[in-house]
Amino acid sequence: MEYSDNYYVRTKSYSINSNKLNESLQCDVCIIGGGLSGISTAYYLNKINPNLKIIILEKNKIGWGASGRNGGQLLHDYSGNFSSQKHSNNEQKQLWNFTIDAVREVKKNIKDLNIKCDLVEGYLLTAVTKSHDEELKKYVDLLNNKYDYSSASYLSKEEMERYFESPYYKSAMFDKECGQIHPLNYCLGLAQEILKNKNCKIFEDSSVESYTSENKVKILLDSGCNVTADKMILCCNAYIGNLNKKLRRKIMPVKTYVSAFKDIPKDEINKFFKRQITIGDMLFVLNYFRLDKNNNLIFGGGVSYSNVDPMNLENSLKKSIKKILPGLEKYKAWCTWSGHVAITVNRLPHIGAIDKNILFAQGYSGHGLAITTMVGRMIAEVLLSRNNDFELFKKVEHRNFPGFGVLDTPLLVLAMSYFKLKDLLSFK
Repeated sequence: MEYSDNYYVRTKSYSINSNKLNESLQCDVCIIGGGLSGISTAYYLNKINPNLKIIILEKNKIGWGASGRNGGQLLHDYSGNFSSQKHSNNEQKQLWNFTIDAVREVKKNIKDLNIKCDLVEGYLLTAVTKSHDEELKKYVDLLNNKYDYSSASYLSKEEMERYFESPYYKSAMFDKECGQIHPLNYCLGLAQEILKNKNCKIFEDSSVESYTSENKVKILLDSGCNVTADKMILCCNAYIGNLNKKLRRKIMPVKTYVSAFKDIPKDEINKFFKRQITIGDMLFVLNYFRLDKNNNLIFGGGVSYSNVDPMNLENSLKKSIKKILPGLEKYKAWCTWSGHVAITVNRLPHIGAIDKNILFAQGYSGHGLAITTMVGRMIAEVLLSRNNDFELFKKVEHRNFPGFGVLDTPLLVLAMSYFKLKDLLSFK
């Protein structure tokens, strides 16, 4: 299956030569899923031990899913809160450090491999309401004092307007380390690096139907071919389907939407943006947007738990644009697209082992662009007995989504209504 049309596909700088798997093979490690989790894991496995025979099986194209069509925001932290989990204060700090290390690791990879993915530093987390403003002050204090993170600072509305001006927002946190990248180019750039080693092979258009795990893992593809591996890593995220029903019950694929605007006049852009910067707000159903290197606006937001897109995606997003960037809603989008985000009940990533031969990573809940790189490194190191960081994530308690099956969609639509109501009540 070819890439769905979106801004990143139209502007990608890389491509890889990969075919469908048409023969049965053996390897040391087989990775299911060619998104950032799978590609990152392969990259670090190869970096640690270039002699490993690694196979990546991707149902569609490398970066086809959320890895190649997200908002492009390179962020620290998680969507959920670890304070509700059974972690000590020191472990919570370790988990926080994991996310900022992830941001730094992505930037290191970009520099070391000279990946052309339009890295820009600078991120604003914006408060929409007075309660958001109070939360923001507490959050900055937490980062500065509990986690010893000095790159984040609180900005009043007047201070925020040095970077970005909007009647919709009351204040912001500015983080000088976070920012934005072209996610598909980053993913493809890593993939190209992997393929420099002949021991590493990527097969696109290669759909896995099932697997068995005994002394080794045997992976059966829909073509009738199979791969026999010592170890397997499931990096399917929102696209796990029926490959592993227990993992599928821990996540829910939800849709979010993005538009790219190519030809907004510079003077119109400059009314709001004082520099190229990345912005996200504190609503439950949040808005996120940024300027790319050419001053094109990329605006995302909204979610659908029912897996049904609005009748007009572009107009749906423009309702938010009118509030936040009044006047820019009159411009026609260059392209508009949707994509699946895999969320967990607690909005924390779900990472671990099924048995001695199979590891998995999923459920980044909208914060996967940076974290996937560090997760890939961690999985590689755990697999090769270089660390035990897994233990921190294994302590996270992940519940199944309620009503899985017949009641799945209705319950999640109700959940969506609940979050929208919370957003409305926060304005009072």
